[in-house]
Order: sequence, then structure tokens, then C-alpha cells
Amino acid sequence: MAEAQGMTARFRILGAVLVIVGFYALAVLGLRWLGIAPVQAWLAQFGMFSWLVFVALSAGSLILAPLSGSSLYVLGGALFGQNLAFVLSVVATVLGCSVNFWLARWWGRRVVLRLVGAGHIATLDRWFSDLESHHGIFYMFLVMHLSQDIVSYALGLTRIIYRDFVIALSLSAVTIVGFYIYLGSRVLTWLINV
Repeated sequence: MAEAQGMTARFRILGAVLVIVGFYALAVLGLRWLGIAPVQAWLAQFGMFSWLVFVALSAGSLILAPLSGSSLYVLGGALFGQNLAFVLSVVATVLGCSVNFWLARWWGRRVVLRLVGAGHIATLDRWFSDLESHHGIFYMFLVMHLSQDIVSYALGLTRIIYRDFVIALSLSAVTIVGFYIYLGSRVLTWLINV
């Protein structure tokens, strides 16, 4: 039984890696074919509307927990420039994870389990029990680096006040988003220009 669960976990990890690699391969091929400068110019003509769409898509990818905003952050860094994408991605992270927190707080565990998915129930339960006993902002900051979306749902199920949650979330968003934007988008841009 344990061996079968181990194989299932390995297949899930492999599947996730393949999806991420596939996303980046498509992004690289698409931006090579179209050219990054024309895509940037096309987005610039929409101004703030393109920023709002980016924030909405990134936040939405965090609300639907099996997805992840990180791939969009990297792509945003290449398309909007690193500094603007950093600001937009931090806003999207705080917005999306705040929605997660309040969905859990208002509608409880049943709704969270539907949004998180059956595969993440054990992870959610483990973080929930850890977070019930550790209410410190620094502890939340550290745990959020593992998976901001699922941790946000778990924190919404606890008695932690929103102010402490959003402080820890904002601090973790700056470090996580900074990593994806400033390192990931450089690698993506390099791959496009190779």
C-alpha cells in the first residue's frame, strides 16, 4: 500500500514537472516565433487593462489551488518588465491568497476541499494542525514559502486574524515573487533570445 502511494506521489510530481516544462517550452517557442518586442508593444497598447488582466489571471491561478501563479509571474516579468511585473505579481498574490483566506473563513472546510482538490487534503490537514499551534507572523511567513495558496486556505480555517495573515503573506509574497520575477524571467528571456 505504501509503495503504491509512493509511486502515485512520484507520478504526480513528474506530471507537475512535465506541465511546467511544457508551459515554458510553449512560452519560449511562442515568444521566439512572435518576437518578444512585438508582444510587449501589443500589450502596451492596452495600458492598465493588460495589467488588470494579468493580475486577475495570476490571482485566479492561486484561488484554484492546483494551479500556480509562478509560471505567470515569470512570463509577466518577460512581457511587462521585471519591476512592473514584480508589483503586479505581489498585488495578485495578496489578492488571490486573501480570497482563499476569506473563502475558508466564511464557507469552511467543505468548500476549501472542493477548491484545493482531493490530492491536497493531507497537505491541508498537516498545515492546518501546525498553524493551529503556531500563530506567529514569522512562522506563517516561513510556511507560506511552501505553498501560499494552500496555506492561505488552511489559515482561513484557523482563528488567526486577517491582519497577521496579510502581514505574513505580504512579506512572503515579496520574497517568492522576487525570486520568480528576477531570476525566472531572466532565464525565460535568455531562452527566448538563444
